[in-house]
Amino acid sequence: MSILGVLVAILIGLAIMAVFAGLLTVMARESVADRMYEIVRSDVSDQGGARIDFTASRKNTLKQLDQRFLARGIGKGIAENLLQADIKLTVTEYVLVVLAITVLGGLAGFAISRHPISALVAAIIAFFMPGIFVSWRRIKRRRDFGKQLADTVTQVAGSLRAGYSLVQSLDTVAKQLPPPAGDEFLRVVREVQLGQPLSVALAHLLERIKSDDLAMIISAINIHQQVGGNLAGILEVVSETIRERVRIKQEISVLTAQQRISGYVLALLPIVLAAILLIINPTYEARLFTPGPTLCIPTGSGVLMVIGFFIIRRIVDIDV
Repeated sequence: MSILGVLVAILIGLAIMAVFAGLLTVMARESVADRMYEIVRSDVSDQGGARIDFTASRKNTLKQLDQRFLARGIGKGIAENLLQADIKLTVTEYVLVVLAITVLGGLAGFAISRHPISALVAAIIAFFMPGIFVSWRRIKRRRDFGKQLADTVTQVAGSLRAGYSLVQSLDTVAKQLPPPAGDEFLRVVREVQLGQPLSVALAHLLERIKSDDLAMIISAINIHQQVGGNLAGILEVVSETIRERVRIKQEISVLTAQQRISGYVLALLPIVLAAILLIINPTYEARLFTPGPTLCIPTGSGVLMVIGFFIIRRIVDIDV
């Protein structure tokens, strides 16, 4: 490979890093209230209130494309994933970022070995990178929210005992807590201030944060609104239950860490090595994928890797 090819590959790699850096800058700069997707379903006409239309100002081309994406199932799924990951991008912007990273990845693969197979493999890897990043952000945000939930419920119960209403308690706690719990409960308060019933705003919170503990808290609040009772006492009991569940989950996570890491290593190592060989010497690696008996080798290996990975995940997946 020539020095020029190496320089081109380095420049393309820096361009990919710049794309992610710009993405993180946009995420840090924009506020949560700037992007209220249709998935939040801010329509309160069914409850007798005024309909809040957040799409009235979308007149440019990108926002019209975003509406078309949201009208389809895949666009709605992407919007939900971005919302749960707290990434301030519309569906159209995310699709453009994926296309840009895919093209840059394909160019990087072609610059390394000057072979179309290498470009194809690198483009496929680059295509899945944004999705992996969004999934990682979503899982991390959900895990961080779960760690804060017990303290949040305790503070809400204390505010109720001090004489605050439930919405005032949520507002006070939201302003004191760091993200992600502070941002999520502040969004709940804002939806209530915009006219949403509290039960609907909490249901939207549960859609953004998929958590059994949060579902238990929301059920307790909804039951209290219907039949009354000592909500502060109920929340304190729920808080202790959540603390014990978090403690047990952490102990299980520590005990099963080696098995989980082993599963990831065994699943990713052959794929990474095969991708590296395809990029470095695609002619040598392509012999495995020629029609004939040799094609059974990568096919059988891939099937067995997937089966083994799910078996390991099933063994270490312990419900609490």
